[in-house]
Amino acid sequence: MKKILVAVDFSDASASAVRQALVLATALDADLLLLHVLHVPAEAPGFYSSRKLGKKLFRNMEEAANGMMAEFLAKHVKKAKKTPQTKILPGIPGDEIVRQARKEKADLVVIGTRGHSGFKRFLLGSVADHVIRACHCPVLSLRDES
Repeated sequence: MKKILVAVDFSDASASAVRQALVLATALDADLLLLHVLHVPAEAPGFYSSRKLGKKLFRNMEEAANGMMAEFLAKHVKKAKKTPQTKILPGIPGDEIVRQARKEKADLVVIGTRGHSGFKRFLLGSVADHVIRACHCPVLSLRDES
């Protein structure tokens, strides 16, 4: 195993996923890629905005995400053997995680899940479920430890 991709949404569930991925990456001497996908409303069906507003919105979201990623790394990635690579990209989270896993030739995807079920899961959808079903490589789905 050479590369592990970890989907990060800055939640407690993704912090758990990063902790487990660090253990695996250290044991297997694998590279770690932390991926955050900006769910850009302009990419959702039925959303219309001017190009100027869309670019400004995206830039603000990207700046905020970069700051959040730096804080997340400082808090959860303290004892990494190798410094993880980070990527922040726009898109629909499930689709982009699957696309990047293939593009980066990931051997494993690690993703946290909050464990919603029933109607709440139907309303919110499940990024983890989509990734598990669509990904070319194994996916380790971890429930939030709290």
